[in-house]
Amino acid sequence: MFLLGKLFGGRDSAKVSAIKMLPAAYAEMIGEAGHCRLKRLRPEIGVFELHFSTANGEKHACQMTACITGVDIVFAANNRSVLVSPPFSPAKVRPVLDIALADSGLPC
Repeated sequence: MFLLGKLFGGRDSAKVSAIKMLPAAYAEMIGEAGHCRLKRLRPEIGVFELHFSTANGEKHACQMTACITGVDIVFAANNRSVLVSPPFSPAKVRPVLDIALADSGLPC
């Protein structure tokens, strides 16, 4: 069952850290060809935005939600979802970037 109320239990929890590592995971995947920024993080309700840009000026923004199911996090965007289990690492959150960029045409 999804817990939507007190979603992450604090701004510095491991689950919030999993969200905050998404830009680093994108940089690791793409290198100098693109950039990702995390914006409008509201951990109390599990909503945030990822803003992507490429070296040639293409831009894409994706609104995402995150819910916890026990110790795992379910990320959702673009009518797709992915479950990520701890311990959280950039390699484990890459599928989140795949769904965030699924309809954008940007590389992932």
